[in-house]
Amino acid sequence: MLRRLLRLFRKAPPRPKYADPWLDGVFSRLGDRYQLAPDGRRVLRRTGRARFNPMPVWLDASTREVRGDYEVRGDAAPARALLDQRVTSRLSSLGLSQAAESNEDWAGNVLTRRYAGTCDGADQAAAAVKFMCEESELQVNLAAEP
Repeated sequence: MLRRLLRLFRKAPPRPKYADPWLDGVFSRLGDRYQLAPDGRRVLRRTGRARFNPMPVWLDASTREVRGDYEVRGDAAPARALLDQRVTSRLSSLGLSQAAESNEDWAGNVLTRRYAGTCDGADQAAAAVKFMCEESELQVNLAAEP
C-alpha cells in the first residue's frame, strides 16, 4: 500500500520528444534551448526568451549525419585560413570534415564551407551541434576582424 502511494507522488520519467532514439539523445544533451524544425532536419536554437531561430545546421537521423555551413565574407584565401584555424581542427576531432566549398560574389566575396560527418553517438553529435551553434561563429565578416 505504501509503495503504491509513493509511486503516485514520484515524478514520471520524461517522455522522449522524438521517435528516433538518436535524435532524442542529441536533444536531451543539448537542453531546452534547442529543438528540431518542423521539417525534421534543421536545428533551431532559442536566442531570445521564447523565439527559436533556424541555424545553418542539419541532422539526418537515418544516416546519423551532422552537417553545418559556415559563411565568411571577404577574400577567399584569408577566409579559408580563418576557417582552417578556428573551425576545421575542432570539427575534425568531433568526426566532421569539409564536405563542400563554394565561393560566390554577392555584395562582395562570400566563401561558404560545409562540414559534414557521421556521429554514431548522441554525445558526439550534440557536441558538434553545440560547437557550431555556440562556440564558433557561423557567419564572419573579415572586415570586422581585428
